[in-house]
Amino acid sequence: MAITRNLKTKKVIRTAGLMTGTSMDGLDISIADIGLSNNIADFNMIGTTSIPYPSDLQSQIRQAVYGTKKYSSALDRDLGIWYAEKLFEYLRSESIDNIELIGSHGQTIHHVSGQSTLQIGDPSFLAGKFNIPVISDFRTADIYAGGTGAPLMPKVDEWLFRNIDTAIITLNLGGVANVTFLPCINNGDVIGFDTGPGMALLDETFLVESKEGIDVGGEFALEGNADKRLVNNWLKAPYFLQLPPKSTGRDQFGINWLADHWQELSSLAIADQLATLSSFTAKSVFLACEEFIRDHQVERLIISGGGIHHKCVMKYLVKWFSPIAVVPSDELGVSVDGKEALGFAILAVAHVKSIPGNIPSVTGAKKALVLGEMTL
Repeated sequence: MAITRNLKTKKVIRTAGLMTGTSMDGLDISIADIGLSNNIADFNMIGTTSIPYPSDLQSQIRQAVYGTKKYSSALDRDLGIWYAEKLFEYLRSESIDNIELIGSHGQTIHHVSGQSTLQIGDPSFLAGKFNIPVISDFRTADIYAGGTGAPLMPKVDEWLFRNIDTAIITLNLGGVANVTFLPCINNGDVIGFDTGPGMALLDETFLVESKEGIDVGGEFALEGNADKRLVNNWLKAPYFLQLPPKSTGRDQFGINWLADHWQELSSLAIADQLATLSSFTAKSVFLACEEFIRDHQVERLIISGGGIHHKCVMKYLVKWFSPIAVVPSDELGVSVDGKEALGFAILAVAHVKSIPGNIPSVTGAKKALVLGEMTL
């Protein structure tokens, strides 16, 4: 088709990236002019925003994720319509025009590492609204090739940061935490995996105890004291001993995990619960890096995702990773809140240029593959 042939040969493509993560809190949008060649992604960020889910839509998503209500195709449709409406409203409000491509991750409602995955938010409504190609369903091809289907950000990190002349670790703190190790230029392999819980356990606990919202800034958690015994016991779970490639999700670190540990956790004051979970999250990240990214001299931990705003988690990360500098991805020119959405915009560009978007050593896939399916 002519439109895709034109995109394949274009040096720079204005692309919208849409991301709704395991935090299930809303939609992140990033708009950028993207060039991808020679294993380097060049981009000019046009705009980025975050739009919270309306409460009724969020409730339906949570019910689908946790199995309290059977998933229906109506939710797939409604979410696709909502994506299209919100992207249109954002572009109009910022007077952004001439987007040529959309990369939409969708909302994960099911992911079993290496077995199956499902992201919803029908891309047909985006394609119909904007009359341009939409790339979605990024994870399935990797799973079909024997991979875990996640994480996918390591390839994006390689494209964005591989020209840095020092070894770094990137950390995305969403509902789940995942890391990418990038060695110095041409000095080793990229390593990437999910370390375990990100913000999901903290968000769910605060919702249970407060009946409203989340402790975005970590102010309540800062008032508490972590129970070291509980943290150390939780870190003995099999997932933390499992060798990469590995990925996880709310099936392992969500409300089911809280139900299994609620008796011991609920014996603490609310602030202490949150401080303990903050310490657990941060220490699980640190120990994973210490165990699986050993024998590498790392100078910086580059953080993005909603968890960067949680002061208590950040306090523990700085403590555990010292003397390694802990810095936001903003310092490298990549928005902390828009990075994942930008990542799926870049993966969409990779798709139309037939560039593989996974790293087999990270996901365990048999080969590198072009990721995603196109809707026109």
